[in-house]
Amino acid sequence: MTRTPELDAPAAEPTFEVIRRFVVVRGVRRPLRLVRFAKGWVASVETESGPSVGADHSPYLAARRALEPLGVDLVETLTLLGPMPRA
Repeated sequence: MTRTPELDAPAAEPTFEVIRRFVVVRGVRRPLRLVRFAKGWVASVETESGPSVGADHSPYLAARRALEPLGVDLVETLTLLGPMPRA
């Protein structure tokens, strides 16, 4: 997992944070990107037909929506992501 806070100005609080992970779905290793904003999360994962994106207040539900085209349910999403960092 890689965490990268992004700043608008040197003394500013991070405006968003990028978390990169790799998940293995049906034997295929795929990059999963989670971006935390003040109001919620955006997740994206590469699929055979291009990127799939999901958004929600929860990182798990955002990832679930992004992973849905790959046939991943919520329980499998929770297993793939594991614990998420707290703010």
